[in-house]
Amino acid sequence: MNTTDRRPLLSRTAALPDAGDRAVRALAGARVLVVGAGGLGAPVLTYLAGSGLGRITIVDHDTVDASNLARQTLFAAADVGRPKATVAAERVRGVDPALEVVALDESFRAEMVAGHDVVVDAADSVAVTRAVSDACAAERVPFVWGTVLGYDGQVSVFHDAAPTPVDFHDLHPDVFPDEGSCALDGVLPALCGAVGSVMAAQVTALVAGLGEPLLGRVLTVDARRWRWTESPVRRGPASHRPAPGAAADEVRWIAPAALAERLAAGPVTLVDVRTDAERADGVIAGSLVPADLPADAAGDVVVVCARGPRAVAWARTAGPRALVLDGGITAWLGEGRPVVDESADAGTIVM
Repeated sequence: MNTTDRRPLLSRTAALPDAGDRAVRALAGARVLVVGAGGLGAPVLTYLAGSGLGRITIVDHDTVDASNLARQTLFAAADVGRPKATVAAERVRGVDPALEVVALDESFRAEMVAGHDVVVDAADSVAVTRAVSDACAAERVPFVWGTVLGYDGQVSVFHDAAPTPVDFHDLHPDVFPDEGSCALDGVLPALCGAVGSVMAAQVTALVAGLGEPLLGRVLTVDARRWRWTESPVRRGPASHRPAPGAAADEVRWIAPAALAERLAAGPVTLVDVRTDAERADGVIAGSLVPADLPADAAGDVVVVCARGPRAVAWARTAGPRALVLDGGITAWLGEGRPVVDESADAGTIVM
């Protein structure tokens, strides 16, 4: 299937104000990692399956249990005993055969984050969330977090590389173990659906600007009275975040303003690693696709993708001369900088 074949599936999304083909192309170029395919992961994956993403990677080491079926809506009685990630991937592919789906029947590992644009932490485990937070900080990738227990749920978005950075360590500075569980304390099944749906909406907000992400805000729901409240969260001086890992140190970054200065001073080798559909919305003038990069190109090479993660993966293969545009084309446009139509004569400015 191609993008045109997906239009019936995406017609309601495209019809939203300020969405259209722009949002559809942004979604089609996005790669999302979902950690956990249980109570929260099920509604997250249900809504992401039909959202027009380019790739979804599902990570879960567990198997389906009969006690899961009331709230983990991706599964049926016939799935009991099967790996959750595998079954979830089958259900997701059934919604959108054009979507690339990867199932990993194992526990989360930090290296899984590389190459993804957004991570969804649906594992509902403090230990896993701290690991996800640290891995996303190292890769400069935003992640969506949610939790449910009993009648209570929370949702937020964390991003250590945002202009106003915030991560899970800012919400919970002190290390503490997982307390309580759905098995011991119970959980209202519909609460999982409510929180998971909000989490899925945060992904489309981050990827395509469909709404405002909950960055720096924690949304809390009391399902006894169905009241939603919002609380701010900011970077705290007492947060115990780890030192930057090797993954972050291997890559050099360049801010949009610094790149603009270099472009004004003279030619710069730019490589845009986004998909054809994404580049159709405009490129930085003079950008090449990877296949057109001369082997003998002199000096630094600035690598551009939508937000940064795919550029990081490409830059690591290119060696020490590669720099990554911090925040990608999203940050470039966010500062009001121009892009051109790469197919137009003389590079027509489109924004």
